[in-house]
Amino acid sequence: MFLGGLSVCMAFGFAISLGAVVKNKPYGVPDHRRAEFEQKLRLLRQEQLAIEDAKKNSSPRVLVEQATFDFGFLAPGTNGASHDFVVKNVGEGDLVLSSGGTSCKCTIAEIEDRVVPAGQSRSVRVVWNVGAEVTDSYQQTALIETNDPTHETIELTVQGRIRSKWSVQAEDLMRLKGSIGQPLEFSCVLYSQLFDDFVVLDWEASSEKIQVEVQPIGDLQRVSLHARSGYKVNVVYAAPAYDASPFDETIRLNVFDMKSEETEWIEVPFRGRFGKPLVFHGPALDTSGLDLGTIEIGSNKEWSFFVRFKTDDRVTDPYIKSISPEGLHAAIEPIERVKNTYRVTLRVADDAVPTRFRFDKQGFVEVADRDHPRRSDWMPLFGEFIAKLQSP
Repeated sequence: MFLGGLSVCMAFGFAISLGAVVKNKPYGVPDHRRAEFEQKLRLLRQEQLAIEDAKKNSSPRVLVEQATFDFGFLAPGTNGASHDFVVKNVGEGDLVLSSGGTSCKCTIAEIEDRVVPAGQSRSVRVVWNVGAEVTDSYQQTALIETNDPTHETIELTVQGRIRSKWSVQAEDLMRLKGSIGQPLEFSCVLYSQLFDDFVVLDWEASSEKIQVEVQPIGDLQRVSLHARSGYKVNVVYAAPAYDASPFDETIRLNVFDMKSEETEWIEVPFRGRFGKPLVFHGPALDTSGLDLGTIEIGSNKEWSFFVRFKTDDRVTDPYIKSISPEGLHAAIEPIERVKNTYRVTLRVADDAVPTRFRFDKQGFVEVADRDHPRRSDWMPLFGEFIAKLQSP
């Protein structure tokens, strides 16, 4: 019985011992690499102890001389763009670095060694993967937490621009201004920061009034746009003869990349309006018109302003088409040295009756070209005629 009990106890003890060994054996680590694994565990424990001790130290000081890096231009979809930031410890105690997160999932912060002894430095690598949706400039940040009580968090920033597949450069195609009867001419530049050589195969427009001509841009302009190739697009838009109306048009350019043999249609919208066929000028004019003030009938007071016909044709017979209120007279005479420009002079007739033309009842003077009656416009007038004051 004693031997049998002893055998059972020995078997049970061996099972416990064996179970303990199996329980502590790392899952998935082969026996021939067990020593290597345990060495790494010891190093991790040592690092953790060093970090805990360093965090109790209040004397580290973190210094990052360059916290922002500009990648410049990157191609769309670039993966693994990285920069190593140098983090220094200019204090007396050990500095501990920890990742505090990034501004987006596309940005990764890799810390070379989390513990930085006094007087030493470490590299923190920020890796950025360009997403397909990024098409212009970008800026991403990585936060690094420290045990420096004066700088518990430092911010590392990477920034730059994504090379454009296709771009259009112009001053402003959404607020163009033209003149009645005169073609509207403007230009833009279509360029690529990716393709070394592309051609414009064809173009089409939303109106028959539009004509397009393309020509390659020069080296200086290409360099200023950071472009690899590009074309100047010259557009001529025929203006209506009389109607001063807004316009909203589009031209489409069929481009072909010589290397990839890729073809694509690029849309270039533009909008604006054609101004009126006449322009009024004068120091007494403002955006609302001409304010004559309060005029005593019989005072012989006069007002004048200039009118210019916006046409390349010679205007030979301008006239005052209409005027209001009654009792207000106007004369028109040419300015000899300036083409299609005339002086309009206003005065109040001696037999005018007291009249108020303000607010809901304003006056006006309309000037027109007798050879082209629809080439006309009017100037708003404001004021009041009062009776001549009687002498006592």
